[in-house]
Amino acid sequence: GVPMNGRARLLRNIDFSACAVLLAALIATVAVVRTVWFSNFVRDKIVSATEESTGGRVEIGAFDFDVWQARAVMRDFVIHGTEPPQVTPFVRVARLQVDLRLFASFHRLLDIAYLRIDKPAVNIIGFVDGTTNIPNPKHKPESKQTALESVVDLAVGRFELNDGLIALNSMQQKVNLRANNLRAQLYYSTLGQGYQGQLSLDPVYVVSGRSTPVNFRLTLPVVLHRDRVDLQDATITTPTSTVRITGAVKD
Repeated sequence: GVPMNGRARLLRNIDFSACAVLLAALIATVAVVRTVWFSNFVRDKIVSATEESTGGRVEIGAFDFDVWQARAVMRDFVIHGTEPPQVTPFVRVARLQVDLRLFASFHRLLDIAYLRIDKPAVNIIGFVDGTTNIPNPKHKPESKQTALESVVDLAVGRFELNDGLIALNSMQQKVNLRANNLRAQLYYSTLGQGYQGQLSLDPVYVVSGRSTPVNFRLTLPVVLHRDRVDLQDATITTPTSTVRITGAVKD
């Protein structure tokens, strides 16, 4: 038989092991519950913030949140405007990734370290009465900040947009525009308090009425400041010509 001291030690070890297993299971359960809860919290915040700021109705096909990497990934992200049912929505994004940076500074508890948008499709419809399907924000912001200042203040560390599509169909002016392969890469400069990068569209197809359709390529190296947008050697290229533009748009 097992001596009393050995038996007591064995029982004690079994008790410790059982307690350790129960504690590990409890911690794992709490972690899972907190992760699921926080994931739903982040998803709801993204939906409500987007609906408030755009005035559209938001749908998300799939949502994943990695609490340890602070990364949210959304698939089939849709913003419905005022277009009729069964019509292509105002905005549809195949995949949207947001990497958050917590406690970035004493003044900002949360920053967006990386924002990636894959295959966004924007569909703008101009109706006969002159209105469009572009939704209006539910509440006008009380801040006196301009839209450009608001964008710059987001301080997104790196922004990428890949394989975008813009479609404009005006029933009033009989203009159709379709721009494929929209790409953008912008990097935030803490020193300059702005963004620098490039946007491109290739090709851009425009037809107005019975006029001959025009195809061209648009490349925009840009710098976004709080009060202006600088264009640095931007180009508009057709099969027979190239136009270069350098300038700035203020306020």
